[in-house]
Amino acid sequence: MSIQTRLISLALICCAAVGTLGQQAKKKIENAEQLPVHSYPAAGKASALLTDDAAFNVLVAALQKDLENDLQNYDIEDKTTLKRYYDPLIQIAILQGRYDDALSYVRKKSALQDKPAAKAMAGMLDQPLIDAKKAGAGQAQAIFETEFKERLQKLPYEVVQNEVKQMTSGFETISQNLLAGLIEQQYDTLVQKTGSIPKDVAIDILDTRFTIREVLPYKDFVVAQLQTLIDAHKVEKQDIWAVRTVALSDSDNLALVVTGIWDVGVDPSVFPGKMWINKKEIPNNGKDDDGNGYIDDVYGIGWTWYGKKDVGPLRKLNVTQAQIDTDKQYSKGFSDMEANLDSTEARELKKKLSELPKDGVKAFMEGLGLYIDYAHGTHVAGIATAGNPAARILVIRNDWPYEMIPPPPNREWAEGWVSMLQDSVRYMNDNGVRVVNMSWGISPQEIEDDMQASGAGGTVEQRHATAAQYFQMLKESFVKAMQGAPNILFVAAAGNANNDARFDEVIPAAIDLPNTMTAGAVDKAGDEAAFTSFGKVDVYANGYEVESVLPGGDHISWSGTSMASPQVTNLAAKLFAKYPQLTAVQVKKLIVDGSDEKEITGRKIRLLNERRSFELARQTPSVQ
Repeated sequence: MSIQTRLISLALICCAAVGTLGQQAKKKIENAEQLPVHSYPAAGKASALLTDDAAFNVLVAALQKDLENDLQNYDIEDKTTLKRYYDPLIQIAILQGRYDDALSYVRKKSALQDKPAAKAMAGMLDQPLIDAKKAGAGQAQAIFETEFKERLQKLPYEVVQNEVKQMTSGFETISQNLLAGLIEQQYDTLVQKTGSIPKDVAIDILDTRFTIREVLPYKDFVVAQLQTLIDAHKVEKQDIWAVRTVALSDSDNLALVVTGIWDVGVDPSVFPGKMWINKKEIPNNGKDDDGNGYIDDVYGIGWTWYGKKDVGPLRKLNVTQAQIDTDKQYSKGFSDMEANLDSTEARELKKKLSELPKDGVKAFMEGLGLYIDYAHGTHVAGIATAGNPAARILVIRNDWPYEMIPPPPNREWAEGWVSMLQDSVRYMNDNGVRVVNMSWGISPQEIEDDMQASGAGGTVEQRHATAAQYFQMLKESFVKAMQGAPNILFVAAAGNANNDARFDEVIPAAIDLPNTMTAGAVDKAGDEAAFTSFGKVDVYANGYEVESVLPGGDHISWSGTSMASPQVTNLAAKLFAKYPQLTAVQVKKLIVDGSDEKEITGRKIRLLNERRSFELARQTPSVQ
């Protein structure tokens, strides 16, 4: 659910290093936690490295050595992880004038790409940049422009149109002030408190400096060429989803189905007649009327970031209504920009970002992040319950931090989360939830990053180990809780990082139980989204420009696996409503077996098909 502020780096998966005879056997890396940990001494501020050439060169030399040694000594098969190695090595090679090395890394990166759009876009920016640098300052601009334009014209637009639009919006939003402000706000505190820079931060600093110095000079030209390509192709992809959708009505003899929305909160006012209601609880009296341990749990329960019980189905915002309206408008601007819509909101956002001073980055990003967190669950709930008058929304709300430096996870946090995960599942089980949507995820790296932002957790090695320990506590409690609720179907979003959720150990996406499902994202034509994570994915649903409701009743289109997952939840809830005798395992099988198989570059994915799943349900002996 994080905001994407830099979309310029497309999803280009890189190639594994090839071992040679006679080398010492490499250590096999089976998950992200086994990767070596590196850090580098630093003084002053991280943001100073954007302008201090001497200090930057020292950092880059150390980073380069570690990246090359890791590839030499470790057998890393995960493609996304390899990309995280090759991307900075490409940038370092370009900065050092080693253009043949840079091209070699680009080729390796492109060779392992299997998503059609990303394969077609491979080298789109890297190759012209390298050739421009090789030509020298006098010819660089002309070489870049000629080659970029030629590559653009050769793209199969019907395959890459979503990625081209995202690349356009990415270039339009970035600026030197925005990029430098992000580094300043995210990492200066870390370096000042710890005196060190972890490897991932070093890579981010490298990427930011490279983008400012090597990419931004071509911004206007790139945007103009991308827009020309978009304008020349006005034919939209065919929408495959409308003919697959099943809409139920009150005349279908439905059973009420309690549908859990485990998210950042839901606004009950926009779902009249669709909320699950705890009739034993007297609203807003500050008491636990039914003695179940929760105060005023009329529509469900809530939790703080530290896993403490909280009251209310929707997050309380300590900001003015005017600020909420402004942030809502900017969120629509981001959505419209991604869809390449020339709306008033999109134009205002572009203007805002182009004029944003460095010291304004924090307030702007945190305001926008807070609103998206505030609205996300309501948007998800609208998708999950559309076309199903029998759905009743039960809210499990847990607040996620929106701050650029979030409250750091600690032992209290980990123990609170363990209780929150267990108690939330127990609450849903006790109150008859049949299916729950979880458009969120957490991993050891995310825990480590949240600790790292404020310099908490000791040394880099200590922080890494502690994050892994906390994660294991969460995972074990979550798996045990879900195993103890076999009547609930748990549906998770795969994630938007174009990574293997199993390798990175993202939960709940990577949890594989008989009563769990993971949803990936495709577009309206059924083409795999460049951003969608993969690995343990059962079915794919539309994750592009999906319209739903916001708190207060406005509507907006958002993209992501967060929008694909509730479509799977929606189908499950419809099947439970029509055929309440079905089990969670049976509904999962109906959804998977009813989906359409599609081959993509030697592998297969399954596209959600509501009508086919209902046809199979009618043939199931237990419903006849």
